[in-house]
Amino acid sequence: MNIHKKWNRKYKRLIFVSILFLITAVLCTSAAVIYRKVSARTVTNISRVYLQEMTTQISSHFQTNLNSQFSQIYTISNAISENDLKDEESLKHFLAQAQKDNDFTHIALINSKGIAYSPDGTVPALSKISNLDKLLDGSEKLISVNESIWESNTILLGTAMTPVSFQDGRLIAVIVGIHTSDIGVKLGLDSEKDTNSYTNIVTRNGDFVMKSGFSEEILQGTNLFTIYEQQVDFDEGYDYESFRAAIAAGKSGLTLMTVGGQHVYLYYVPIQGTDWYMITSMAYETVNDQIVYLSQFMVALSVGIFIILFSTVSAFFLLLSHREKRNRELLLMEKERAESANRAKSNFLSQMSHEIRTPLNGIMGMVELGKNHLAEPERMRNCLDKITLSSTHLLSLINDILDMSKIESGKIELHPEQFDLGRLLRALTTVFHVQAISKQIDFQVFLHGEVEEYLVGDALRLNQILTNLLSNAVKFTPAQGHVSLNVEELRRDEYWIWVRFSVRDTGRGIAPENIDSVFEAFTQENSGIVRQYGGTGLGLPITKNFAELMGGSISVSSEVGAGSTFTVDLPFAPAAVGRDTERCGNGQRVLVVNQVTELEKHLAYMLAKENFQVDSVSGEEDALHKIRAAVQSGTPYELCFIKWNISVDMRLFVQVIRKEAKNAGLIIILTGQDQDELNDTASLCGADATLCRPVFHSDIAELMAELTGQKSVQPEQEISTVLAGAQVMVVEDNDINLEIAVALLQDAGAFVTTAANGQEAVAQFSGAPEGFYHLILMDVQMPVMDGCSAAQAIRALPRQDAKSTVIIAMTANSFNEDVQKCLDSGMNAHIGKPFVMNDIIDTYTKVLQKQVEK
Repeated sequence: MNIHKKWNRKYKRLIFVSILFLITAVLCTSAAVIYRKVSARTVTNISRVYLQEMTTQISSHFQTNLNSQFSQIYTISNAISENDLKDEESLKHFLAQAQKDNDFTHIALINSKGIAYSPDGTVPALSKISNLDKLLDGSEKLISVNESIWESNTILLGTAMTPVSFQDGRLIAVIVGIHTSDIGVKLGLDSEKDTNSYTNIVTRNGDFVMKSGFSEEILQGTNLFTIYEQQVDFDEGYDYESFRAAIAAGKSGLTLMTVGGQHVYLYYVPIQGTDWYMITSMAYETVNDQIVYLSQFMVALSVGIFIILFSTVSAFFLLLSHREKRNRELLLMEKERAESANRAKSNFLSQMSHEIRTPLNGIMGMVELGKNHLAEPERMRNCLDKITLSSTHLLSLINDILDMSKIESGKIELHPEQFDLGRLLRALTTVFHVQAISKQIDFQVFLHGEVEEYLVGDALRLNQILTNLLSNAVKFTPAQGHVSLNVEELRRDEYWIWVRFSVRDTGRGIAPENIDSVFEAFTQENSGIVRQYGGTGLGLPITKNFAELMGGSISVSSEVGAGSTFTVDLPFAPAAVGRDTERCGNGQRVLVVNQVTELEKHLAYMLAKENFQVDSVSGEEDALHKIRAAVQSGTPYELCFIKWNISVDMRLFVQVIRKEAKNAGLIIILTGQDQDELNDTASLCGADATLCRPVFHSDIAELMAELTGQKSVQPEQEISTVLAGAQVMVVEDNDINLEIAVALLQDAGAFVTTAANGQEAVAQFSGAPEGFYHLILMDVQMPVMDGCSAAQAIRALPRQDAKSTVIIAMTANSFNEDVQKCLDSGMNAHIGKPFVMNDIIDTYTKVLQKQVEK
């Protein structure tokens, strides 16, 4: 009995163990099957995500690289100057320099006839570049590879440019060549990798554009599709036809294959803006080993199939979360990009507001000053000259704003021309001298050594740079402080003269931690500055931008509580006119009296250069001592340069000098930096002449010519008589503009009739005898009938003078398309508002000359 029970228990235990073993075996088998399926699916999914991300990143990097290259091409096309187009050698030099500076393998300019100009010469390009016709008609960019114009393995990038005349044609496009290996290095296609992966770029036909060095041993041949068709075994569910069809349709995707004995995952994606594909391959073992290691680790920590399943689900959840997080990051990036664009727009508007208000302030200030001196012609002329200067500055800024191409590119072009540095500095001195006096600040302009007087550069930008720096210096310097502008020549060579401008102040200074941020837009040192001084913080960023645009640099040194020094180094070309080497003096003894050491030394230096015998002193007693000593030596002074405020009683001081000099012919010249102060003081103390600082060679030469009676009287500018007696119709709907135009024309001797819109203009012209009107000045935007419609109507009239009467557009619309619209309507020319009389006379004269030539 006991034996039977014992056997039953053993039998039941055996059955239980067998069932348990069977269940365990089933579970293990199921787990193994599930593991394989899940593992394969996981490997595939992870590979897809990884390869997609990696390929997308490389594709994006490649696209960014292409965009960067095109940006360089645009910059080159905009940098071509007239000097570069003088002849073929000049153009070759320009292209060679551009090729070197931008690290291109090749570069060429294409003219409208399909001729390519390169540093190596010219070559017909039509037959050597496919799709060149699309580039020549300006319809799109050109991206190609292995064109016959250059060697193989070269990517060709091309784009249309603003046409420029050269020889007997027009240059209309730029092409550059970049060796595929150069771009491959930038993309990391040939760098050492730990992932056992490689990336190739091919055309839609499978030809290699860029081939990774890692794929050379596996992919033997020049066409990827041919290699795959002949040497590749695709995994189940994948085939060559589907792969080719997806690429032909422009799709991206993943495929599995065995190539060269290696099982790989392959992800392909089209490259935006090109007809190329980026294909990334990764060995199956690389991914599989990682998944197996992960699975083994999970199995070691898990106790069953449920944990494995849970871990798998968790892995998928993490992947999905990663994708979702990535999508959120992309959305945030897009949001930031949009906000950045909006900030850029606001920055631009703020900067233009700052720039426009500066000359407006000058105009309004000079108008107010002129009202207070209506009975003083010289002062009125001085005010009007400064109003004209500020108006010209304002007009230049508005022209920059209205030029859409400059706005879109974010660039403001330089306009180098010959200018008088002395005149520019004296204009600045006058403006800031007045501001400094109102704030009880000592303001001086110092020249160190001999500074070239006539230079070639953008005087407007230089004026803006110095105005911004001096404005800040005066604004941040307290009463009884000092502000100075120091100018010196650093160096010169055959092509450039480098000049240093340093603005020093004794203001509040800048904390060391804030030095680097003062040139950032909209940044001031702290909120207290904004409250106390106002401003947008754009002055210094604008200054830095202009300085670098001119090829120079700006730096700052500062000490809190002691002041700041802003230093700008700029290159200028020497003026075409040669330096006047004729000296003004013939050995006359001269005494310079000035209590400011820098001013005393520089004037003495300049006079010595002009062949005067110069002594200089810094006070009244020293001056009288020098004068007495000169009399005792028998060689009294012939000229005496005295600072206008060296003495409290200038009238008495000048009288004493004349008495002690023992020279009835002694010439006393007052020096200073404001002509009005000099004139008033000279009149008070009986000085013979004045000399306004800063002083250059021409200033001394002009002074001596005036003193010796050799100064020639400049003939008044001859007034053109081209409009004298002419019958002119002014068509304008704005009463103020109409009044200005009528007054200017009548002053020029013309007989003027007016019309308020295009319809009235057509009626008046139709009612007048043939040949009655010589000129019609036509506004464009008017009620009832616009100017272009009126011009077309007049040209269509059945009378002889309808075709010959000169019609000139007179409008504020200054875009190229607006000008062309006026010309297409039958008008002869275009004048942009605001205008001066010379604009009308010059334009009318040119039209008449063209009519005569025909």
